[in-house]
Amino acid sequence: MELYAKIFKMKYAVFTYIFGKNEEFLREPKFLDDNIEFICVTDQLSLKSDIWKIIYEPLENVKSLRDKTALTKFNPFKYTDADRIIIQDSSLECISSLSDLFMELEHCDICLKKHPQRENLSQELPEWKVRGLSDNQINKFKNMAKNDGIKLSNVPLYECCVIAIKNNKEIKELFNSLLSLMKLLGENGNMVVTQQCTFAYLIKTFYPNLKIGKINQNKFFTRYIHNSNKVNIL
Repeated sequence: MELYAKIFKMKYAVFTYIFGKNEEFLREPKFLDDNIEFICVTDQLSLKSDIWKIIYEPLENVKSLRDKTALTKFNPFKYTDADRIIIQDSSLECISSLSDLFMELEHCDICLKKHPQRENLSQELPEWKVRGLSDNQINKFKNMAKNDGIKLSNVPLYECCVIAIKNNKEIKELFNSLLSLMKLLGENGNMVVTQQCTFAYLIKTFYPNLKIGKINQNKFFTRYIHNSNKVNIL
């Protein structure tokens, strides 16, 4: 009874972010839980929703849309004091109750989804060249791993499209470290292109004591191809 009383008193939030002219892709959840707040941070004044609480954040001093996304995505605590937070990419549409996913956080610090196609960073890093990761950034990443004595094949790969977290000191430190590392590995004043590589690297290397739970994404969300209404079949 004490556990259920504790859970009942907690605050829950679902957090997303849209930067650039993509307001048509703010996906309204198909299932609502009474005790969960939906929050969307955006630089678009025209963005409206009956469900999402819209927070206007222009980030005028940040030119890169990728950087705007990262700076917002990995600092949800600026916009909500919820005890438990689900961070979802705007390519996801909630299709069922998220209560079970929030409940998973009673047993862990963070819930993550394993990458469906690649198991580790040695398989993932070359793929990001196709998405715009320069040779310089790839080499900086490899040199960092070499200096730290880390084999990239030993670093499990997670996706960053949906993350469930506790609002605690460890997660805040992880996110702050992630933003710092993305800036360090970037170039031309912008952060490194890839989030999931730096994210997985930090968890393996510097936060090995985090208790990690699993996310069955397909149970809770439909995923769409970025900037489209076509379902992404994984």
